[in-house]
Amino acid sequence: MLSAYMLIEVKPGSDKQVLEAIRNVDGVSEAYFIMGSYDIIAIIRDASSSDLKYKVTKSIRQINGVRHTYTLPVIADSDKDSLV
Repeated sequence: MLSAYMLIEVKPGSDKQVLEAIRNVDGVSEAYFIMGSYDIIAIIRDASSSDLKYKVTKSIRQINGVRHTYTLPVIADSDKDSLV
């Protein structure tokens, strides 16, 4: 099972609607407004690789007002896995 962080850039004026829509996507455990190049961060937890791909491409990217996304899959959980 995979987890991922998604950075999401939205069209001006659509941030509140996009945040609510993302929070309603099945599998999104958390979503928040952030400052910087992106407007929202969403956390997807415990998804299969095909499930993660579907959530990113068919659910979140299709939300009206989403301009750009950047997905960061987690490769190691400090409590469970080690990179070394």
